[in-house]
Amino acid sequence: MINHFARLKEISDTVIPYEIRLLTNYDGWEDSIDLRGKNLKLSIIDEVSEFDYTLKLSDERGLTVTIPCDGLEIINEYRNGDECFVEFYFYVYEGVAVLTIKGKEITINNTAKDIKFSTLISQAKNCPLCDAMKDKEAVIGYQNGNLNADIMFIAEAPGPHGANVSGIPLHGDITGNNFEKLLSTTNWTRSDVFITNAVLCCPTAENGNVRPPNHSEVRNCSSHLANIIDLVNPKIVVTLGQKALEALKIIENHQLILNKDVASYTKWNNRWLYPLYHPSPKVIHTRIRNYEQQKIDFKQLAH
Repeated sequence: MINHFARLKEISDTVIPYEIRLLTNYDGWEDSIDLRGKNLKLSIIDEVSEFDYTLKLSDERGLTVTIPCDGLEIINEYRNGDECFVEFYFYVYEGVAVLTIKGKEITINNTAKDIKFSTLISQAKNCPLCDAMKDKEAVIGYQNGNLNADIMFIAEAPGPHGANVSGIPLHGDITGNNFEKLLSTTNWTRSDVFITNAVLCCPTAENGNVRPPNHSEVRNCSSHLANIIDLVNPKIVVTLGQKALEALKIIENHQLILNKDVASYTKWNNRWLYPLYHPSPKVIHTRIRNYEQQKIDFKQLAH
């Protein structure tokens, strides 16, 4: 159990829910952790394992910490205006911990969707289909965002200095920064949407240079993408770039062309498809689709 709290300490600078105070006492070992931020998400998942429950905490960007525990007992819960205060014991092995949570967004879920998503994560991370990416790890997990999101963004592939390092789609590099600025114009956060890629691993050439995914790699990953879309079941799918738009043809055919149909709505696969250009520097800093025009595209999406 000490290892779980050590991990919490390690990422406390980046995983910042609205307010969590965690006090523990396990076999004489005591610890206190204080994490602060916005948009806390909390869920309890039943598991078939040596543990009865897993406590899951995730922040507004979808970064997640999980703590296995033996049981749970809510001892205090009340609301004050738009705030919710919950205090409960969760039993860690033979020890007891008290977790106090205060914030505007508190959810306690035990859903089949979480369990199914965990299966999809495992399948993607253990996928053997692409020879060139056998040593790569698929970027997929609860950090992708909200499993019940109405809006799903699909980009091309994880960036070598961004998602391939951070494990968070469209995060950690210039492209990710551009995307997050554009998303902020909608007043949405990552916890409101779901973000993924047409290809879940970072494609690399034999010389080590990053390259665009080829058609066979897009096709190999299409079953993962189709399963993700079916699970989240968004009302609107937003593709970022031509490669992501073409990838959807494998799941259900369409006739859309990016430079002709950008920022327009088309019915696709029982939902709306809204194609946009990719927020990469080579797109934004050229006449292809500059930042101001992409801001308009995102605001139209939000409207």
